[in-house]
Amino acid sequence: MHSPKPHLPQRLLLLAALALVLLTVTLPGCLTMPKMLGGAGGDVTLTLDGEQVHEATLTKGRTLSLDMRDPALSGYVFAGASFNPDMLRLDGIVHQASGRVRYQFSATATGESDIQIKIKKDEPGYRPDVYKRVRVTVE
Repeated sequence: MHSPKPHLPQRLLLLAALALVLLTVTLPGCLTMPKMLGGAGGDVTLTLDGEQVHEATLTKGRTLSLDMRDPALSGYVFAGASFNPDMLRLDGIVHQASGRVRYQFSATATGESDIQIKIKKDEPGYRPDVYKRVRVTVE
């Protein structure tokens, strides 16, 4: 006599279904279809540390956040940002207590453009320099 054993494929199917339910409940933001497979592109946040030139691709109507170190720690101040206002809208600049600054943009039209964040020495007579450059594609 032997007892009936559940089929292995049924156990695997049950475990896979349980894992999917747990992931859906705990990680809803991570379960989106990749853009290359037809999913919608979401909001984009770039941490602009290290390299001076960055790239971002987002969908029209979504937001782009550029998070960077505040140059005041090195004796500089922000001296403006240049970007295509027909394609992007600057929604705000948030100075964080952590010594970082976040520029927030909304994508209003499709196209390609650069965002240049500029800084200058915090003394009279200094010309602005490009601090960070981001190549933006809006689809």
